[in-house]
Amino acid sequence: MNDNFQFVSLSQLKEKFPEDSWWARFYQDFSEDTLAACYDGDLTLPSLDLDWEKPFPEQQETILIFVDGNLTVGNLYNENTDGAIGLMVMGDLTAKNMAVGGQEIYIGGSLLVEEILCGSYNHGETIVKGNLHATALVRDDEYRFKTSGNQWIGCTVDAWEGDGVCQELPVDIRDVLVDDIFLDVEDDDDDIGFSFGMLVSVLRKSRPALKNLNEALQRKSAVHPYFTDNILNEDNIMKLTRSVLMPDDKHYFDFEEHEVYFRVNREYVDADNDILKPGIYIKDDDNHYFIYLEEEQAVSLQRKTMDEGAEWEDITHVPLEQLSDFTYYWTTLLNCANVAELYLPVIERSYLEEVLQHPVVQALDPSGEEDDGFWDGSKYYTFRQAHTDEDGDDLNARIEIQTPDGAYYFYTLDNEKYVSRHYQPPNQYGREDISYLNSRRWEASERFFMRFKQFISKEMAGDVNE
Repeated sequence: MNDNFQFVSLSQLKEKFPEDSWWARFYQDFSEDTLAACYDGDLTLPSLDLDWEKPFPEQQETILIFVDGNLTVGNLYNENTDGAIGLMVMGDLTAKNMAVGGQEIYIGGSLLVEEILCGSYNHGETIVKGNLHATALVRDDEYRFKTSGNQWIGCTVDAWEGDGVCQELPVDIRDVLVDDIFLDVEDDDDDIGFSFGMLVSVLRKSRPALKNLNEALQRKSAVHPYFTDNILNEDNIMKLTRSVLMPDDKHYFDFEEHEVYFRVNREYVDADNDILKPGIYIKDDDNHYFIYLEEEQAVSLQRKTMDEGAEWEDITHVPLEQLSDFTYYWTTLLNCANVAELYLPVIERSYLEEVLQHPVVQALDPSGEEDDGFWDGSKYYTFRQAHTDEDGDDLNARIEIQTPDGAYYFYTLDNEKYVSRHYQPPNQYGREDISYLNSRRWEASERFFMRFKQFISKEMAGDVNE
């Protein structure tokens, strides 16, 4: 036990209680019999049980543990969420796992949880004045975590619906927590079987409660990538012009990645009825690059600086190892096309059109602005039909998915060849392009849509059976 430990009445401590703590706001009439276990300085414990029946230290009248320093603990928990011993740490709290409820946990510094952070029921609250870091947050909608600083949670799962997000990818709670935490339920039962008491039991026995998340985070691999090499040759140029990114109604596609602009042209007839060969234009802050096929299908490479009056120079025969910037851009372009080929064809345009025309969706607000959609317990789905807005702008049909962490994914019918996808980060406004180099976000957009398909199929089937 810490040598700087003493039992004191709460009335002796009240001057130290922060103004925004429960103890300062609600509990001023302290009896001399209600005690706090007070530690002056830093404290390290192998575990800490905050249940009334098993207080630490052994003192029946203790209702608060006050640490005037940092607290480092293995597992911190209590099972009775109707009421439990309070904890106030004026410095940082560092724990391997934390599963609490029924009291205020007040942390004047930062909270760092190595594995699982779980709060249960609405009789408790954790207030963190600094930053909050945890590998996995098991979220009960009624429990409150208030953070004044930055918050980083690797994985968030819902204790009752079972859905979650782990590093942007959708996951199931059973992929995150060990099986011993769940009760047996019938296959057709909506209850996922999560038990807070069993989680505490696992922690009390110092057994692992968090699964290895590598399997849950495993992404789709390109077994047969569209491009199998990075050679600058006719074959790869022609494959770019035939990729899924090339629209049917235009002779080119373009995009920007990391402030570098790419445009790929297929063969086409210009306004003067001249046939123009396939070509690729790349622009960074310093140079323009142009790749094109000559009559005999030889590859030609030219470069021009951004200087006023600069002229194109032929660098076809300069070894590529001396053109490091261009080589990087060329490889980036092929990698982007590989990602597009892997993900864009998966969501069929015809399926999206079918969903948007179904009576159960047609009955919703066609503009998608009246908060009119479907909630599956953790994700919200809204729909916008193609229409002209009040400003005369034509808006394309789309489906929006709001994820459990507050991000949005958009699936839009603005391309004749594929379903366009966009992303909006949590707590921000305005959709953005999904970078082709961010394969995790593409994977997340696909997984969320697959879960949407499962959900909406039941909704549409229910509409038919009514």
